[in-house]
Amino acid sequence: MNGPVPETPDASGIDLWVVGNVLIDLMMKGVPEMPRWGEEVLASGRSEQIGGQGANLARAAVHLGLSTELAAVVGDDAPGDRIRATLEAEGIGAHALKTATGRTAYAVAAVRPDGERAFITDLGASASFSVDDLSRHEESMHSSAALALVGTSNLPGIDLAAAASLLERAQTRGVLTVFDPGWGDEITSGRKLDQILHVIDVLLPNLDEARALTGQREVGATLRALGDRCPGTVIVTCGEEGSATLDGDTLVRVESPSVEVDNAVGAGDVFAAGVISGLLDDRDPVAAMVRGTAAAANYISRSEARYEAIGDWRDLESEVKIRRL
Repeated sequence: MNGPVPETPDASGIDLWVVGNVLIDLMMKGVPEMPRWGEEVLASGRSEQIGGQGANLARAAVHLGLSTELAAVVGDDAPGDRIRATLEAEGIGAHALKTATGRTAYAVAAVRPDGERAFITDLGASASFSVDDLSRHEESMHSSAALALVGTSNLPGIDLAAAASLLERAQTRGVLTVFDPGWGDEITSGRKLDQILHVIDVLLPNLDEARALTGQREVGATLRALGDRCPGTVIVTCGEEGSATLDGDTLVRVESPSVEVDNAVGAGDVFAAGVISGLLDDRDPVAAMVRGTAAAANYISRSEARYEAIGDWRDLESEVKIRRL
């Protein structure tokens, strides 16, 4: 791969700490096309659920057997109460889930018939989330097996230099450090993220993000360019085409089994949870990608009990294809 995956520490604490965003997702399904201003299109259905990269990753990780803590911010309103209650009921640690004055973040997702989606998001109280909110939890983070920072594009209060310092201190203690920025201004400006890329063990952008970060179009070229800037393992997710990484000079593609897609909202976060789970088990990036791919395939094929389906990833493991190019 681009870089070595470190040995898993003998952590007596939590398996995974997730630092990220949480919100309420309203998904409008079966949207054939986006309307122009003044126009209207009809959806075929809708659903509302707890979302955000931080919440999605934490919920998936629990269903993969990882003890998990989530650091995030909600508002002091009914949606914030709902998020807290749901996370705690699912066994996710919410000791670092801060309640701030204001409204909880909310997103409307337009989901095409093929499962692709687009979002409109109100950040609400989550815009106030800062690295300072994590200071009293840092010792617990340092005793965990893995620390994932995700969705910084939706956390404008997170100072990237301070986040890099937090990750570097964790990495020094032997914690597996993971980063998935999501789409945002720091992606299109590229180099602002390098201070974080230097201190992470696993980078998990999607292909659009990788292209924006590198200026490259082809997946192999984006992996090589990111590998020059990130000493850890780089894995790029490519939507329905699966995911890719480098094993030395060899491009490795991991392809999803054929499933009927209900919707793909949160699929990348479920994949990330599978990758982290796999790396903590045996540190083999390709095997971890297979686990993440199978978990995500189960998840996207369900309209109900989506997270519960993640734990059955082994049912699809043999159908995941690995190609070395």
